[in-house]
Amino acid sequence: MFERLRRTRRDGELTDGELHRAALNGSGDAMSALYRRHGGLVYRFTLQMSRNEAVAEEITQEVFLALLTHIDRFDAARGALSTWLCAIARRQLWKHLERDGTADRSDRDEDIPTEAICPSDGPAEILLRREAVDAVRAGLEQLPLALREALVLCALEEMSYEDAAQVLAVPVGTVRSRLHRARAQLAELLRAEMANTSRRRA
Repeated sequence: MFERLRRTRRDGELTDGELHRAALNGSGDAMSALYRRHGGLVYRFTLQMSRNEAVAEEITQEVFLALLTHIDRFDAARGALSTWLCAIARRQLWKHLERDGTADRSDRDEDIPTEAICPSDGPAEILLRREAVDAVRAGLEQLPLALREALVLCALEEMSYEDAAQVLAVPVGTVRSRLHRARAQLAELLRAEMANTSRRRA
């Protein structure tokens, strides 16, 4: 089935539903396409929550292994595949946190994303941007996990409230409430950090 579909459209133009049906029929190419399409989202979400690359990689592998071994459990009529995969990632992450008590956050990517640096920026601008990025990361890590995951899904991954509610297994109103509280707490943490930085420079 996947080969027939690919002859008429490029791989990137196939819908998740079409790829899912092809994977159900045993197409390894379809599974690979689903991984290429959604693996980044699962990895980023898990990394933002755990702050540990090894944990993120392990959980991402577990999520797609679950998709491979239980692919018939996904029902496209109930929501997007990306939502279903993130929900599995969340469950795996909470199992990890319960097992280990807390995720190891020592392995961090301290570099500024390349797209955030303007070629005309001087050393002072780059330093200020780096400090801002570090402050946001530090503030994000201080948020309770329930608030952090709502902020990561809705603000960083731009997931809809409805999809985030499916991932978190809570009502949409709860997602909105957690997101509001997360933003308020993060803003307060950032104000405190900015005040501390100003005092250190004085």
